[in-house]
Amino acid sequence: MTHSFHGRIPSRAASIFRASAGLALLAALSATPLVACVPELDGGDDFTQAYDSWLHKCSACHTPAASSAVPGTESSLDFSSADKARASLRGGAKGLTGNFAGCNDVAFVVPGKPEQSLLMAAIDSDARATFDVAGKPGCSSDAISDMAIKVGGPDTVAIAKVRAWIAAGAL
Repeated sequence: MTHSFHGRIPSRAASIFRASAGLALLAALSATPLVACVPELDGGDDFTQAYDSWLHKCSACHTPAASSAVPGTESSLDFSSADKARASLRGGAKGLTGNFAGCNDVAFVVPGKPEQSLLMAAIDSDARATFDVAGKPGCSSDAISDMAIKVGGPDTVAIAKVRAWIAAGAL
């Protein structure tokens, strides 16, 4: 007796084929860790996350021609984007007058040292309370404004992200 399949596999053979293919696929997937199939969800580095969640509020005063800028406050910062904020934080404070003048030329960020970074003192009351810059006695907790309050904060998660970013070298 001869059988002619005419391009079709008999139903029993088709079932066996599908089962074999399914087992092969299952074996292949079980060898691949599930984590490898999940995309990275962190949304960028610590600084970008802090900017996106909270630091962007600083742009109300710290951007070119900001409507809320106050004369005599820091003039070199630009928080109009995360990249511009990161770049402008590489320098030191400029344009401060009055009680704040003692902080001119103090580094906003000291890579690897959040406790010595003016940015941390400006946004975190704990850092501000112990902030001390050698050779700059006029830049103390009394001279540093609480910038976190001015922008509706502090956001403790964003502060932790900024601290982690500085501790990691502020790259």
